[in-house]
Amino acid sequence: MPFDTRNNAFEYASPFEYSNEPNLIITNLGLFEEENHTKNSILLDKILVQSNETAPEKMPYAQSDWNSAQRSDYTSVLYDMVYTNSLNTVSSRDIELLRAPGSDHEENIAMVLAEYSQRQYSQISNTVEQYLIDALFGLKVESQYAGQKNIDFLAGNAKTSYVLNVANTANVFEQLDEVNRIINVKLGSGLAKKRKGTVILAAGNAAKALKYHQSIKDYMVYTLSLNDSDNFATKIVSQNPAFSSWKLDTVNVIDATGYTEITDYIGENGFAVVPMVDGGFKLHTGIGVRHSRLGREPGLVHQYMTDVDRMGWPAIHTESAFLPQVNIPDSIVFGSVSS
Repeated sequence: MPFDTRNNAFEYASPFEYSNEPNLIITNLGLFEEENHTKNSILLDKILVQSNETAPEKMPYAQSDWNSAQRSDYTSVLYDMVYTNSLNTVSSRDIELLRAPGSDHEENIAMVLAEYSQRQYSQISNTVEQYLIDALFGLKVESQYAGQKNIDFLAGNAKTSYVLNVANTANVFEQLDEVNRIINVKLGSGLAKKRKGTVILAAGNAAKALKYHQSIKDYMVYTLSLNDSDNFATKIVSQNPAFSSWKLDTVNVIDATGYTEITDYIGENGFAVVPMVDGGFKLHTGIGVRHSRLGREPGLVHQYMTDVDRMGWPAIHTESAFLPQVNIPDSIVFGSVSS
């Protein structure tokens, strides 16, 4: 941890390695593809032409005409990222609270810094998770200080909805196929080809029906071993141990009952069906802005330490600039249950 006498600052990137915080469902699912930027104001491109063109047949002669591929057309809009930060300065009181007999003063400072470091990282991670939830289920990004203020991905349009019949005689699998067709229509043929799978976040009666309904019991299929590294369901379980999850054929289901940040959007007995699409969900990340040199590399979390106190007590800083982007908001289906 070298000290820079020019700026009274420590580079604070290497002492700790962070893994994803457990039970941050949306973060850990990896639905949002992270895209790093060197500025916190970015020009976002919205694709207007999708990749579903074909090459018509041509005459097989030397002087005949050629097909040509079209590049995607874009419309660009300037957006500011959401910015947040956290600062803690080590104090003599922090050292006194350790009460470790015979402990070294510098080691005690390092212990306090390590705790503040992890707590700040957790604080920022929870903030990002909330914004991802708002973007995915609220289809919005709210900001007080960004130039564009609030973003409404639906632009005032209604969410795509579906009522799932969970009566004893109903076929839940057949209805999930119908939801899948609705999603493909919303995506269009070009993006539908890029689907990698489907995730359902369900709560209450919806989660119960998607696991215990007789039609589900009759047709439930587990396609991969739990030990298979490609098993998406295994990844869900290991990174979100507090939430029950299971696989229905190619659909991954997570019981989000009790996760109020999600159920506030999907309902206590509702569900949301989210297609996993390449480029469908982006998490744009920027740089730190409070220090002239540190924390300015592209990434989601920037953490560094400075000696800001005249009495020599060090401080640890964490900054984050980010902006979730949902490109096909009407492809997410929000459901309720009916018997």
